[in-house]
Amino acid sequence: MGIQKPKKPSALQKIISKLGLDVPTLLMMFKGSIPPTIGIVIYQSDAVASYFGSFGYLVPIITVFGLAVLPRGKFLMSLVLNVLLIGLGAALSMLALWSALQARYNTTPAGVDPRLPGYNSSQSAVCGVWLFASIWLSNTLRAKLPSFNLPVIIFSILLNVATTYGAVITSLEAAELFIQQLVTAMLAALAIALGVNLLVVPVSSRQVLTRELGACVSLLRKTVSLQKAYLVRLESDDMFSMASRTETQLSKWDRAAKRNKPKLTKEARAAKALHESVAKLKEMAGKLHADAPFAKRDIAWGKLDAKDLSKIISLYRNLYIPVLGMTTITDIFKRISERRGWVVDDSMPPEVLAEKEIEKRVWNSVMRQMRDPFEILSEAIDQGLEHTVICLEIVPRPKPKPGKDVEAQAGKLQPGDPGFAQAIDRKIKAFNLRRGELLRAWVCEREAALQEERIDNPGYKYSAERLERDQVQFYILLFMENLMHTAGIAVHELTAFADSKVEDGTMKKSRLILPGFRRLKKWFIGIISNEDSSAEQSPDLMEGSPNIIYFGDGYNRKKDPEHLPPATAWQRFGHLLRSLSKFFGSEESAFGFRAACATMTIGIVAFLESSQRFFIEQRLVWAMIMVAIGMTMTAGQSFFGFLCRVGGTVIAMCTSLVIWYIVAERTPGTVVFLWLFTFIDMYFFIKYPRFIPAIMIMIVTQILIVGYELQVMKVGKEASERSGQPYYPTYQLAPYRLACVAGGSLVAFLWTIFPSPLTDRTWLRRDLSATLYLVANYFSIVNSTLQSQLDHTEGDPSDPASPAHQLLKLRHKIYGKVMLLLPSLSQHSYWEKWEPTVGGRYPREAYDEIILRSTRIMGYLTLMAYTLTHPVRLHPGKPADGDKKEDSVADETPEEGGASSRVPPSRAGSTVPHERAWIDALADVFDSLSPTNHTILSTLTLLSNSLLSGQSLPPFLPLPRPYEMTRRLMRLGQQHHHHHRRHVSVTGSLPDYDSESSSDADLPPIKILNTETGADDMTEFAHLRSHERHVLERIRSGAGSATGSYINTHDLLDPRNMEQPGYAEFAALQVCSTLVCDDLERLVKAVSGLVGVVDFSFRVSGAGSSSGSGSATSMSEAGREKGKGKVD
Repeated sequence: MGIQKPKKPSALQKIISKLGLDVPTLLMMFKGSIPPTIGIVIYQSDAVASYFGSFGYLVPIITVFGLAVLPRGKFLMSLVLNVLLIGLGAALSMLALWSALQARYNTTPAGVDPRLPGYNSSQSAVCGVWLFASIWLSNTLRAKLPSFNLPVIIFSILLNVATTYGAVITSLEAAELFIQQLVTAMLAALAIALGVNLLVVPVSSRQVLTRELGACVSLLRKTVSLQKAYLVRLESDDMFSMASRTETQLSKWDRAAKRNKPKLTKEARAAKALHESVAKLKEMAGKLHADAPFAKRDIAWGKLDAKDLSKIISLYRNLYIPVLGMTTITDIFKRISERRGWVVDDSMPPEVLAEKEIEKRVWNSVMRQMRDPFEILSEAIDQGLEHTVICLEIVPRPKPKPGKDVEAQAGKLQPGDPGFAQAIDRKIKAFNLRRGELLRAWVCEREAALQEERIDNPGYKYSAERLERDQVQFYILLFMENLMHTAGIAVHELTAFADSKVEDGTMKKSRLILPGFRRLKKWFIGIISNEDSSAEQSPDLMEGSPNIIYFGDGYNRKKDPEHLPPATAWQRFGHLLRSLSKFFGSEESAFGFRAACATMTIGIVAFLESSQRFFIEQRLVWAMIMVAIGMTMTAGQSFFGFLCRVGGTVIAMCTSLVIWYIVAERTPGTVVFLWLFTFIDMYFFIKYPRFIPAIMIMIVTQILIVGYELQVMKVGKEASERSGQPYYPTYQLAPYRLACVAGGSLVAFLWTIFPSPLTDRTWLRRDLSATLYLVANYFSIVNSTLQSQLDHTEGDPSDPASPAHQLLKLRHKIYGKVMLLLPSLSQHSYWEKWEPTVGGRYPREAYDEIILRSTRIMGYLTLMAYTLTHPVRLHPGKPADGDKKEDSVADETPEEGGASSRVPPSRAGSTVPHERAWIDALADVFDSLSPTNHTILSTLTLLSNSLLSGQSLPPFLPLPRPYEMTRRLMRLGQQHHHHHRRHVSVTGSLPDYDSESSSDADLPPIKILNTETGADDMTEFAHLRSHERHVLERIRSGAGSATGSYINTHDLLDPRNMEQPGYAEFAALQVCSTLVCDDLERLVKAVSGLVGVVDFSFRVSGAGSSSGSGSATSMSEAGREKGKGKVD
């Protein structure tokens, strides 16, 4: 009997699959369509209709703004803020109406009853003042704190309705009843949304985080698989040609794929698949970072508490970073190809081509040797991730596939089974046993290449350039091996944690999980403050530390360049006054003022005698409400939103006519069709978040039109006109609603760009400046972490008073800010495309280049920080005395120790003196090499300030060359070799080289000025030179350390030191810092192209004159036109 082929999906199934109409999406669409439908249906009750009167249609509208489809944690946070703003709005509305009535009573002529209907200018003016002030302050809050976006919209609806209708109310009793009905309608709508959120397909924030974790794990497994396939391609292909072609092809895919779908090569397809998987993985990691706080604060019935979730995310990040780090091999090959001029064309000189072929052959051999170890590691990672998500119940246990022999599989351990983690450990140990094969293969290939060159050229000498090239190859190999080893340790720790949760009974039963007071306090502070609390210098912060620790200015808040910190009570009072002035002069306050002006542009019609009746009859209050919904801070988003809102309203008008007339104006059929169209609208709400405001306006417009007609049918035409609004049939009401919405949206758009627009392009530039500044801070923290580890001053990271803990805390804080800025960059990069260009063309390519380079630099710095904080021991099988117990437990066989006794290999370097000999030797010379690190920090800060202010860059910026620290260490070794010539075998270390052939002369010293102390550069430079001479004296004398285990500086780069703790991390840092320097150089070029360069140089060219600046007496016309030394 043959195997049945799977049936091809039908056309309907293909459409459903393409639209993404899976079960969760359909359930969320159903959930989102229920609240407005309930609001419409309950109004058919006589009791509800008699109570709410003409406010009945407001209930389903507010349920739309309640967003019942949000996860429970986000919904409850939004609900609290909504209720808070409704309560505040009710109080302000009642105060505004009371004061307006007092103005009416005090200005009514004697003998006239103020309770009689009629226009009163004082009453209208007071209502207008209250409306303007309330809208200004509330929208200022909305711009400053994004979490108040929807609550402020509901608040604005309440104030708009109360103040515009309050201008015609004549008694306090009527005002109280009016506000009571209005507030009750809004609270009833939120109650409906609450019930739907909690009872109809309830979704907690933990479920969202769990799904995202499952998606992250799936993407990570896919990335490892694609990385394995890509490395296989490198065993025979030309990786340098692939690297140089890949980025060009990737940039063309998006443009050309839509036109003619170009045929890609196999290596290009592999690179494209890997590139897309990495991009999706980074995007999902950003969502995971954003949703984690809500999941930790959620009240849930589950098994894993907030600490468990934090631990899972932390362990996943420990695996995610090295796996992504391994994907940088393509970037590394591309940089090598560009640096050495190995371009893909026919003009390459024969000697360069031969050099490239030798390098290609070496790397092909190394990649062939990497296949088996990486195969073992990738299988361990894949199975370890699957085992973890099954044990922690992140994903359900997979069902056996049909057709498989269940009895044959019964004896094999499967992911999620007890004892499966030991099988993963065996694979990791098998991978560790293969460690070193890459280096041996590299040594053999290098020796073969060297012998071949000596045969072809008998007088060949091993130049310093070749020595540096081999050292770079050695670094890259150690970099890859170190990442593979850390990934193995990370998957071990992840599976060990999952097994521990199973063994301690956490996963046996569910329990009620409540957030702690500390998390609720942090949530409250995070809502009311737009800045996270920073580490301040305070006495109790250092309490318990035996040493006095001084923290730099980077730990404190930003300083005010115009004011010193207040010291007296009077100065603190003045500081408070300046804070108020700064608040009202901020961009957020300007946005609030624009929103208030836009609201009053329409609202003034309600406060003038000649137009007040027209305002009420035509329901222009909804145009004011569209202003509240449609106001945005930037012009690009406003223009895009204006088009979407008008287009959505046109669609809503058409669908409203269909809903009302297709069932012959019958209430049951109308309700059903209104639910159906709302159900369809929710698909776009869920699938296209960028169009959420337009979709919400579509739903609201449908409810406005259809809900009003249902209200008239329920209470009667006479009762509905009692409020002063004449009845319109649907075919007439729908265009009027369209006009209201379009008018309000147009007014909002005009006040966004008038009198001076804040463009998305300006916002993007400022966000890029902030990103570069945060990257500079992150690099400074990484550099301080490295320095503290070399100086043995880092302390215990678990001690809150230690520098290591403070650096870790700040590093996580800055990383979180960058992760929040990246979505903002992509959003503004999209919105700016909708801004009309007036004048010259917008340099979109330059900004895309800056975004790309800054993101890459941040990724490389993250990898550097991970390498520093997760050091590994290359040979854990040979423990020091202080670590024998831990490593013996780690090396137990699975039968001897269960999951609870499994201890991961040591990540930290040993504190035993003889095992820190290499790190101590590096620390001796690090001070003399550290200025190269300072130049990176200075350049990033300068680029950030230049991009923010638009000021030109200086003509020359100090940038370290690639592998500058390695080059300087080599020069120190060369000076030793000049006195003590050594011959080292090829298999042990690098051979003798010709020191005179070095083309890298000592660079002129740069001026080093301490910007904090203002110390003269000669003092610092003399100290560095003195320290370097001291190091050289120790090299020449062969002096040892106090422990007798000192490693001479000239032997620091000896490959035989690769087993020393810290050597592999040093190699990884060198590779990452080189990638940072390359991207930083391109970043400087991109920024200088935007802001220009301070350059007044000129040259005169013409007949009988040579170019130069000697006796030139005229300046070129172009130079005069540019002026101010700014070259664009």
